[in-house]
Amino acid sequence: MFTSPADVFRTRQAVADLLDVVHLHRSAVSRIGATNAEVASIDLIVENGGIIPDEKSRFYSSILLAAAMPDEDFNSFVVATSILLTDRLQDGGGEENLYWNYEAFSDHYLLADAPVRAALMNAFRIAYRTGTCSLPEEPSAHTCLTRSKQDALVILGSERAEDLIAAVESNPSEADAGAMWNALAPKQVTLAARVGFRYLYERPSSLAPEHPDQAALIPWR
Repeated sequence: MFTSPADVFRTRQAVADLLDVVHLHRSAVSRIGATNAEVASIDLIVENGGIIPDEKSRFYSSILLAAAMPDEDFNSFVVATSILLTDRLQDGGGEENLYWNYEAFSDHYLLADAPVRAALMNAFRIAYRTGTCSLPEEPSAHTCLTRSKQDALVILGSERAEDLIAAVESNPSEADAGAMWNALAPKQVTLAARVGFRYLYERPSSLAPEHPDQAALIPWR
C-alpha cells in the first residue's frame, strides 16, 4: 500500500533500477533457466517489465533456486533476486514474500558492486515500507546509498554543482527535492546531477516529484 508520493516514485525508480541490474548481467539469465524454454520464459518476464505471470512452470522454480544460491553463481543470484523483487513491487504473479531470502542473504547482497547493492536494498526498503514483502527489518540507510554523503559531495564539488551541494548538505524535504528533480529532468542529466539526485532519492526521506506516477526517472549509472 502506497502511503506517500515518495512511495510511488521510489517504487517506479526501484523497478527501473532492478531491470537495469538484470540487463547489466543479462548473460546470467541463460544460466538460471535449465532449458531453452525456461530461458525464453525468463527473457519474456524481463521484456514485460519484470512481472511474473500467474501461470508458472519450472522457470519459476529455477528463479527461486538461483536466488537462494549466492555461492554457486553470484550474478545469477543477483539477477534472480532482482526479478523476484520487480515482481513483488508490481504485485505480479510471484508467490514468495522474500522474508527468508532477506533473512538468509542480506549480507550477500552487500557484496555486490555499489550500484547493484543500492538497487537491491532500495527495492527491499520500499517493499518493506509498502508491505509488498514481509521482511524481518528495514534495510539500514547506508546500505541503500550508491555513494556516501561525503563521496557525493566530493564529486559535486569537482563539478561545481553548487545547488546540488546545498541540497545534499541541507537534507531537503521530499517535496523540495522532487521539485528540484522536476525542474532538471527534461534537460540533459550531467554526472553531477545523476550523483546528486541519486543520493537524494536513496536517502531515507527520498524525493517526491509532482505527478510521481509520470515523472522522469533518475538514470541508474
